[in-house]
Amino acid sequence: MTVRQIITTAAATPSAAYSQAMAAGHLVATGGQVGKDPATGELGADFATEVRNAITNLLAVLEAAGTDRRHVLKTTCFLTDITHFDEFDAIYREYFVEPFPARSTVGIALAGGLSFEIEAWAVLPSAADAS
Repeated sequence: MTVRQIITTAAATPSAAYSQAMAAGHLVATGGQVGKDPATGELGADFATEVRNAITNLLAVLEAAGTDRRHVLKTTCFLTDITHFDEFDAIYREYFVEPFPARSTVGIALAGGLSFEIEAWAVLPSAADAS
């Protein structure tokens, strides 16, 4: 099985040793996408902007891999302040609709002043359509 790295300038460039995503067979696994603007490298000015930027980055990586939000199987979302859960969930619902992907949301410390990070597993549309 061939493994391929997914790279796009439409999403924030990783600042550590990881890929934006890797694909193998019919699966795509993204690295953690953060709320930095890909054009400026600047972090969102507030929590809501950071979440929207991170999800937008995630969608750009998925598109570069050849898939989209409708083919996301699971997301894992990381918040540095779990009291922001309701605000995060409302924003998440702007991007993902029923049937929602499986999701885990955890409170955790993140490096670099980040408040939010999201990663996903998705299938390529041809694989999803075949089942």
